[in-house]
Amino acid sequence: MKEPLIFPAPDPPETVFGYFRQIGGTKEEKKFTSNIGTPQGDSLSPILFVVYLENALKEVRPILPESEKTLPNEIAYADDVDFIARERIDVAQIQRVLKIYNLEVNVDKTEYTILDRNEKSWKNTKKVGTLIGDTEDVQRRKQLSTAALAKLQNVWVRGDKLKKKTKLKLYRALVKSVLTYNCSTWALTQAEEKKLDAFHRKQLKRVVGIRYPVKITDKALYKQCNERPLSLYVLENRWRLFGHILRRDREIPTNKAMEGFFIPQGDKYRGRPITTLPVVLNNDLSRLESNTYGLKTFKDIENLKKIAEQRDQWRILCTGIQKAAEALQSDDYDAERR
Repeated sequence: MKEPLIFPAPDPPETVFGYFRQIGGTKEEKKFTSNIGTPQGDSLSPILFVVYLENALKEVRPILPESEKTLPNEIAYADDVDFIARERIDVAQIQRVLKIYNLEVNVDKTEYTILDRNEKSWKNTKKVGTLIGDTEDVQRRKQLSTAALAKLQNVWVRGDKLKKKTKLKLYRALVKSVLTYNCSTWALTQAEEKKLDAFHRKQLKRVVGIRYPVKITDKALYKQCNERPLSLYVLENRWRLFGHILRRDREIPTNKAMEGFFIPQGDKYRGRPITTLPVVLNNDLSRLESNTYGLKTFKDIENLKKIAEQRDQWRILCTGIQKAAEALQSDDYDAERR
């Protein structure tokens, strides 16, 4: 292969900014020139910023406390960076390093979060628009989607002006998308899934104008709205994200966290096991008739990685999981009707 041609990066272009201020009855224009950073508003600026930030983070990493090999050292999304350690990190030290690169840490937005089994405050910590605690995040999603639904009240009540199909399109785009934001990361119990499905049906009834004393069965409602239980939608997205992660590099934070999850960490906690994402994924697999797959050990992850690399096989596995979940939902529905 020929050696790649490498061109030196040009100096950042000077950009002229201006602002107006009013002094008495006259307007005064001020202009200033900036040649630090990248102009905002174009498609290239976010990419350049991420590259620039990564270069600065290379200087930050050596001064951070050493973390466990089973844990990722950092989790970053654009300019939102989390550092993970067993001890408190000195933010002032990080600030001094980043200052060299003309990057400033927003101290007001900097948070320390302690993850402890006995301490629950971390569950209300927000990361990229999502609360870390699944139950807490679902409750917040319900509140936000209720507010989004209320904003379109005039749309729902104008039954004679808009077609039902149009209303449902608006609901999926403007309300359901709010309710299911990041739903692929939720680890919900069966009771929580049933509550979520009931909440979804309540919204659908409001959209299509079904009110008391009119009654309709759940199956008839889903058919009329061309919808399905929201828990099945969450399951589908959960496995889509899981497959995407399994196909990624082993060194990304999610894969390192998954592998570390199955490494023994001393004595087990007493009491009922917490419903975590690996537990939910394992429950999904346990419904398959073949009962060949599971997610209880590191070896199970390796087996699923091999399947995920073959997209056709992964698609067959996910389809089987969805059908098994649908059959279980149908059995539960028939049992309740009896």
